[in-house]
Amino acid sequence: MPVGRHQAADRIIQRKLQLVRSPAWDDVRDAFLAKFKHCAACGGTQQLNVHHKFPFHYVVLCGRPDLELDPRNLITLCVRKDCEHHVLLGHLDDYESYNPRVLTFVKKYAGKSASEIRAADAFKQAKAAKPKHIDQMSQVEMDAFKKKLDRKFPPKAAIMAEALQARKTD
Repeated sequence: MPVGRHQAADRIIQRKLQLVRSPAWDDVRDAFLAKFKHCAACGGTQQLNVHHKFPFHYVVLCGRPDLELDPRNLITLCVRKDCEHHVLLGHLDDYESYNPRVLTFVKKYAGKSASEIRAADAFKQAKAAKPKHIDQMSQVEMDAFKKKLDRKFPPKAAIMAEALQARKTD
């Protein structure tokens, strides 16, 4: 479940971008956590968060709202203060950005503490080269991002319909 720092970041992103999570999100999150009950990085079972490999604000604003609800775009990471796998591995220490190599980093930094991760050269390099915030991307960059998502996650009609319907009734 989102806690503390994550909830605050969600509210900031929502206000800044005038964007709210899908009304279906809580059910999707809960179902995912019921199936994937451990942090993918450390195996922990406390203070878990369902992380979007490509954040919900990116996917919604670039025209793929289905990926907010699509399990292919989700991974369980913890938000424990000693390791902060969600913010560090998932967002490169910046909630408005994301880590395009999150799956690689989950393996690379499995079981590492927050201080060990932040001290690692590969983490520092990835953080310095992290993707632009969505509100700083040009239309050309957003279109290229959507094409990347379409290749990586071909749209699934049922999830797309659910996502669009949920946003219409919101």
